[in-house]
Amino acid sequence: LDALGLYVLVLINLVVVVAAPFLGEWSRRTGRSPRERLLLFSLFNLFHATMLIVPTVTNLVVMWVGMELTTVASTALVAADRTRKGLEAAWKYIVITSTGLVFALLGSLFLATSVGAGEASLDWTVLAARPPGSFDPHLVVLAFAVALVGYGTKAGLAPLHTWLPDAHGQAPYPISALLSAVLLKAALYAVLRFKTITDVALDDGGRFTRWLLVAAGLG
Repeated sequence: LDALGLYVLVLINLVVVVAAPFLGEWSRRTGRSPRERLLLFSLFNLFHATMLIVPTVTNLVVMWVGMELTTVASTALVAADRTRKGLEAAWKYIVITSTGLVFALLGSLFLATSVGAGEASLDWTVLAARPPGSFDPHLVVLAFAVALVGYGTKAGLAPLHTWLPDAHGQAPYPISALLSAVLLKAALYAVLRFKTITDVALDDGGRFTRWLLVAAGLG
């Protein structure tokens, strides 16, 4: 863990500790049976565990797997009310974010191979430690742009943010808190990892990534 990973890890655990009692209160108030509550709490803990993967690994594909697992675990929680609107929101959420994460995987593979087929690495710490001239700048630019689209979809960046109001509005309020307070930040954490490597590879003082992130923010 470095300082950024530790910060995200602490943030995730802090929000989970605060949200957990409210999930118990929500389940009692809505009259869930013991079996339903067991399933609900199990999914909640699974969601927590999958989010912990993201800041605690250095392999880009394992980090991607963690983000994809957060989608699987949280989709059922979004539809916990089992209403038609809740199911529609969960369906939109998993389809849009999973499609976006396909781009994130492509970005990871492009970045891994930007140093050459014989030296490809999926470890972001290894990539960040390489000299700038050892990267293919065209692949690095493509990798960051594609990863920004992919992880940006999970982070709720426009124009692929249409899942966000539905999922947050239909999910139980403790789950909505996790989605907004930490899940979106976990996706942004992945973007920051790509930014770190891209800035090193392009050796441009961060100009390319900075302007692309500004454009995404304005969108």
